[in-house]
Amino acid sequence: MTDERRLKETQRVAELLRLSDDASQDLTDVRHACPLHDDCVASDNTLSLNFQAGTYTCTQYGETGMLRDLIRKLESPRSHLPALLDDADAPPPAPIDVEFSEVTRAVNPVLKTPPQVYELHERLPSPEEIKAEREIRLAEIRAERKERRKGQGEKTIVALLALIFVIAGLMAAGLSGFANYQAFASTVTDPLESMIWGAAGIIAAIVSFGGFTFVYWHAANKRMWESLRSLVFALVGAGASILGTQIYISSNNLTAAAEVSSAATNRDVLETQLADWRRQLEGIPPETRSVEGLKAYIAEVERVGRTEQKPYRDAQNELGLARRRDDLNAKIEAANAELLGQGSGNILLQAEQRAALPSWLFAVLLELFSSQATSIGLVALLILTGRRKSAGPD
Repeated sequence: MTDERRLKETQRVAELLRLSDDASQDLTDVRHACPLHDDCVASDNTLSLNFQAGTYTCTQYGETGMLRDLIRKLESPRSHLPALLDDADAPPPAPIDVEFSEVTRAVNPVLKTPPQVYELHERLPSPEEIKAEREIRLAEIRAERKERRKGQGEKTIVALLALIFVIAGLMAAGLSGFANYQAFASTVTDPLESMIWGAAGIIAAIVSFGGFTFVYWHAANKRMWESLRSLVFALVGAGASILGTQIYISSNNLTAAAEVSSAATNRDVLETQLADWRRQLEGIPPETRSVEGLKAYIAEVERVGRTEQKPYRDAQNELGLARRRDDLNAKIEAANAELLGQGSGNILLQAEQRAALPSWLFAVLLELFSSQATSIGLVALLILTGRRKSAGPD
């Protein structure tokens, strides 16, 4: 019990029992007629007050309690307090002033903030009520913590999806930037100017996927003009990025078409030349020996010194036919491999398997993946971060 509260209880008991100043100054044992029971009223000094300990005792009935309980009983309508009063028409004592008095300030001079003061004429909460109120508050705190833990799973899933969107958007932005670089760089022939225009294409891709995030950020903070300006920049960047990707894809398609046309023309020429090589091969006698065998025979004839004989000259002529035969066989094998799917033949096969997707449609899809996926992911992360900061620590 604080000194302030004990002082107020002492003053209230003294007023209710009409104690004299000398009697109220005795803190250890003050005797008075007990107004709590009918039998005690007629007796003298059956109520013992200990103001220092803040207790009272009815010696006749052996009832003991705190001063605040005594005050409650004395203020009850069933109390026998009027029988003790000398003047029944005297006005009831005024309630205690709940403001700080000079005595209270002297007892507790280091008190910085005024403590919670209860009106003594009101009923003080019982320990059971305090316990029940505390349990209700603890239940509310547990419910709030359970709700926060329940939301952690949702926040985790949304954060992972937001990161996936950001990564996918940045990958699409990288593809768009590469296409823009190639498309814008091909518009000029000077190498330095080509690098500058290519860098401009990369800048357009960055403005595209970052501008829509600024649109949301400014709009969420009620900066509508800044949001509108960011939207203009984002749309310009998106348009430049779509144009660059479309130019790059169209250029590749034209190059592929030219290669296919060239391969088709070359295939006709190759087939004609292959037929000519086969006719030349048919003109070589099938009994012509191999190049290795003829070289070995000629070397042996030269070793024995019979180069003036006719078989030596026939062997040299046959060696020329054998070399021609090997050369034609090598050309025919290479031409057959080319016609069977390698080299230009493979280009024809790829041309047949090429998807017929319009270049502008692919450019628009890539731009949507780049700008919208990145902005959606970043906006989700911004919202989660803002909620976490506003919620505060658990």
